[in-house]
Amino acid sequence: RLDLDESTRQAVSQAQAYDEAASSCYRDFFASRRNYDIARGVDGKGRVCSGVLEQSWRIGGASSAEIAALEVIVRGRVEGAVRASSVELYGEDPSLPANATLMFQGQDAEVGFITKYVTVEG
Repeated sequence: RLDLDESTRQAVSQAQAYDEAASSCYRDFFASRRNYDIARGVDGKGRVCSGVLEQSWRIGGASSAEIAALEVIVRGRVEGAVRASSVELYGEDPSLPANATLMFQGQDAEVGFITKYVTVEG
């Protein structure tokens, strides 16, 4: 019922189809959280392509956004949808939005200087 653009609706539909297929294959499986990574882009012929890359049924990169959204909901200050994002920026001196909660900023042995933050609207 949310006012979503068509590409977002397609991503949700693809995640739901993936979830339904996984549930039918693993009938006794339970996950308290389910998150799906969707890729969308344009192929060499200019056609838009989209699909589920993988599932994430564990604590991971989006967990900070999920927790931040739950904190807003628990405080009872929600009118409609809550939109939360976890963001990773690479390179030094990134500019963060005013509503960002900094989760980590520093040197990572594998990727170099990285900044991780969360934003919540709702």
